[in-house]
Amino acid sequence: MKITEMSWVRDFRDFANDTSAHGVKYIFEGPYKLVKLLFLVTWLGLSIYACNVIITSVITYVQKPTSTKFEVLQDSGMTDKPESIKFPTISVCSMNKVKKSFLDAEENLLLKEYYEVLDTYDVAKAEELAARFEDPEDDMYQIKDVLYEDLIEKGGPSKDRLLKCQQRGQYCNTLKAFENNVDRISVMENSMTGRCWRVNPDGELQGKMGDYGSLKLMFWADVQDYSTRTADVENQGFVVAFHDNGTYGSSMASGFLMSPGTYYKADLRRKAEIRRKDKIESCDVSLVANTYGSYNEGSCALECKDKAIHEACGCVNVVPPLNDGKYRSCNLEEWVKCGLKAYRSWYNDYTNPDLSTKICPCSTACEEIRYEAQISSSSVSPAFAQGIFPGVQPIISLPQHGYSKPEFDILYNSTEDILKNVMVLEVLFTSMRTSEIREIINYDMGNLLGDIGGVLGLFLGASLFTILEFIQFVVFSIMKYCFNIGGPKHSALNGEKEAI
Repeated sequence: MKITEMSWVRDFRDFANDTSAHGVKYIFEGPYKLVKLLFLVTWLGLSIYACNVIITSVITYVQKPTSTKFEVLQDSGMTDKPESIKFPTISVCSMNKVKKSFLDAEENLLLKEYYEVLDTYDVAKAEELAARFEDPEDDMYQIKDVLYEDLIEKGGPSKDRLLKCQQRGQYCNTLKAFENNVDRISVMENSMTGRCWRVNPDGELQGKMGDYGSLKLMFWADVQDYSTRTADVENQGFVVAFHDNGTYGSSMASGFLMSPGTYYKADLRRKAEIRRKDKIESCDVSLVANTYGSYNEGSCALECKDKAIHEACGCVNVVPPLNDGKYRSCNLEEWVKCGLKAYRSWYNDYTNPDLSTKICPCSTACEEIRYEAQISSSSVSPAFAQGIFPGVQPIISLPQHGYSKPEFDILYNSTEDILKNVMVLEVLFTSMRTSEIREIINYDMGNLLGDIGGVLGLFLGASLFTILEFIQFVVFSIMKYCFNIGGPKHSALNGEKEAI
């Protein structure tokens, strides 16, 4: 055993003399034992420190620390002067979820009774209402198969309350972006909060910087047609969101509250946010069903909500925009018996910071287009209302156009009605360029190799070839002293064969 140990030491000494790591050989070649010991202690200490640095570097590389890089890009092409910039899709949601005239219609009185209970989101009252659907003799039994979504769609604001859409003084139906399909100037979208206009839904509209390419929209609020529940709230008007056409207004986490009787000017900046997919692994859109368009935190939360309600009740209140048959809409009986309770339970959990990440683990999107807006406003001028009154008076006052409804005490016939109902929104860009915030890895493979090479070279005089030499030495030693391959027995046998 002693001979084997001495042989291994001799082999290691030969390796130390031949290796490219210069400091190792002095452990054996020093003139005095004290010097050899000093070199041994120093070499061991530096080796331990080098290992610590290497392990720390590897851990840092695995964690992928990041920073952000800000750039200003052209919208398209490589020219210094971009010709145009892509307009956002504009979602405008009326705060009047269900109209008074719809609920007060004689044929809809049962729907009114139902809606005024459901709109309180009071589970106890909903349970009392649910019991009525069990009795075929109860009038409420007649509407049990009506879809909850139909109540929102038929009772919400109509598409023609978008009074005007203009760009550069031209009506939108004459613009090149919509020349082949004027119906795509705006569409209506159902959401939990009611009906919404989706203006420029396909993202075809292009614009210029400033007033030269601004888009002007005018909406009619129908404040006299607000239902009792909606009229009780502090604010009346619209919620407006600016977003890429790949997403939907129903998935936006927030928007701007805009009131009738006001002229709003929205100065936009288009910003792209690009994050590392290898850093935020869960942001991949394939991890959530793509029923709300491009992935973002809002679409993930709504998908989570739909999944929870569907698992509990087999239906959802409002089917998502890209449903493709995945979910079905609850009827009124299903919603009052199960849907509302399931929604309230999900809502309570999701709004609880201690539970939200467990039930809806929604991470930040890897790629996202944002439109940052600075909003300024002023009151619609009385002179403007007087100027347009002669042209719109026959429309808003005559019942056949659907604005005035004398049977429900809804009458519009003055400039004051225009000032109370008209909301004008002018949308423009402050710059033709897109700001891009890109997440970059601070510590990549190049940094890792550089740090490892630096610490090995500075403290141990080693290189990549030294590592290969050491691996070779270890492998050959194991083969020689553990498996007797290449050892004395084999050498003796070879000598006998040569003699023969």
